[in-house]
Amino acid sequence: MSDLFDSQGEQISLGNKLGSGGEGAVFEVPSLERGIVAKVYHKHINPEKQAKLRAMAGGCDESLRSIAAWPLNTLHGNRGGPIRGFLMSKAAGYEPIHHLYGPSHRKQLFPEKDWTFLINAARNTAAAFAVIHSHGHVIGDVNPNLVFVAPNSFVKLIDCDSFQIAANGKNFLCEVGVPHFTPPELQKHTSFKEIKRTPNHDNFGLALLIFHILLMGRHPFSGVFRGKGDMPIEKAIAELRYAFGRNAVLKLMAPPPNAVTPAILPESLAGSFERAFAEDAWKSGARPTAREWVQALDASRTQVRACAQQSIHKYYQSAHTCPWCKFEQHPGIYFFLATVARNGASSFDVNQAWAKISTVPSPGPAPQISPATFAGTPKSLPPSLVKAKEIATVKKIVAGGVLLASLVFAPQLLIFAIVVAAVLFFLSSADDSSERRIRQQAFENARTSYSTVTSQWQAETGDELFRRTLHELSGYRAEYQDLGNQISQAMQGLQANVRNSQLQKYLERFFIDDSNIHGIGPGRKSTLASFGIETAKDVVPHRVMAIRGFGDILTGELVEWRKALERKFVFDQSKGVDPADISTVNQKFSQKRKSLEGKLLAGYEQLTQIRKHILQRRQQLQSSVEAAARQLAQAEADLKIIG
Repeated sequence: MSDLFDSQGEQISLGNKLGSGGEGAVFEVPSLERGIVAKVYHKHINPEKQAKLRAMAGGCDESLRSIAAWPLNTLHGNRGGPIRGFLMSKAAGYEPIHHLYGPSHRKQLFPEKDWTFLINAARNTAAAFAVIHSHGHVIGDVNPNLVFVAPNSFVKLIDCDSFQIAANGKNFLCEVGVPHFTPPELQKHTSFKEIKRTPNHDNFGLALLIFHILLMGRHPFSGVFRGKGDMPIEKAIAELRYAFGRNAVLKLMAPPPNAVTPAILPESLAGSFERAFAEDAWKSGARPTAREWVQALDASRTQVRACAQQSIHKYYQSAHTCPWCKFEQHPGIYFFLATVARNGASSFDVNQAWAKISTVPSPGPAPQISPATFAGTPKSLPPSLVKAKEIATVKKIVAGGVLLASLVFAPQLLIFAIVVAAVLFFLSSADDSSERRIRQQAFENARTSYSTVTSQWQAETGDELFRRTLHELSGYRAEYQDLGNQISQAMQGLQANVRNSQLQKYLERFFIDDSNIHGIGPGRKSTLASFGIETAKDVVPHRVMAIRGFGDILTGELVEWRKALERKFVFDQSKGVDPADISTVNQKFSQKRKSLEGKLLAGYEQLTQIRKHILQRRQQLQSSVEAAARQLAQAEADLKIIG
């Protein structure tokens, strides 16, 4: 290509071509300072685009240059001629942001980065948007290829010549957009050539990017649809079906299986996503602004803690326990890889820890407190009832005497004597029903009270919890002692599975997002990524078929793409076991070892506290249980005396 000229008429010599896209190519410029490159359009551009580039170059300042590949100067085919391209900063050493938030990409390109790096990258992305908005411009075409991230978490925006630019009282519109990043209020538009974008439109795309970065590449509108028919991302956005939201059930949506959700975030961030994707978020200023995201993410960085089990794991303290450890309990799910595996012998002595645990004496079973232990002194009967009973007794004696006398002295009067005796006996009963009811009720109340307190006594003062905890600790000890055997078996499995391991590593190099697969466009690719299907390795028929909208045809296209790659695979027997696989096994068992060590180290204190609590509760409850037992014994004695 012939030399070009900048806006001042200085000759610009182009060097090697660095890359080419549909709109233009990028070249080195050896004569200029390092890091400056030239973008040259394939075709002549219209006067409107030329005026836009002049305005952008004329309005460039250090803040724009630091966060974007912003036009620094225009390039012309001849001095003063039509614009052919422009000079810009090169994003050297930067990677597309989706290579960071996509777990499979990140393991290859950012293997040592933890979640704090992602938080910083999200914060810097928001800061870059804030700079654009502070100049009165709007990005418009927010998409996964807009943001590039460096190893220090700094970001740079590219394709700035497509932005909506405000200059000299005129708006140069952004004429393009990606459907699965377009806000719901603009989903109905098939063309953006006449649409004036607003910062609030950008704020929707920014929230999507931050969601992707913080939550492992998931799309907030891609999930499990509980209704009928297909639910592509664009339709879900238009219908406000936020799959991770508080009202997701009402929208017939749910997150994909094993998805990282906003539940791991502080309320300030989770609430910001709710605002960004709410039904009335289309109103001006309703969505969190870029500056608000910067402030929220800055504040959240002080709430990050390191996992005690795995140092590569960082998480917000509001989560209470490490969410990454929880995810790693599922086979094959590792969002962060420990680059330095733990290989040395542990200083932890399991026998010493168990010996200490064994010194904690058992509280023993709860003592039995029975009413039989207490001898109740019967409550005296009322005097009137005592006298009535005495009279009744006399009458019974007289009745008996009459009957006996008739038998001995006047048998002919036996029938008359029987009648008289019966009348006397009938009239001899004392009326104790009222006193009996009172004492019977007292007995029932005492029995209920005793049953209640003894139930509490057995539940809170027995040694079941102590025994169960000791049994669990014993299991941890056995599991810890067997770790060496488990690691050996895992390593043997790696050795026996070398060919398949090489095949899987080979397939991991091919990303769906970077491939041209029939029927799988950007929206479908984003859906697949949201369900954890990023590479050819992840293309397993039943996993793809489980996603709504991916039937036999699309699944077949993906499977055939994978098979075509498999046919090109060549096994290299000389390579042996991949060190990365060994590192993964070591990471898995290192985490398991640390977890077991932590549980066993805490065992002595745990049992001591359980024992202490049981003995305290016995002391606290014993008097009330004894009182209830004594009351029941008394009530039972009171009832018996009445006869």
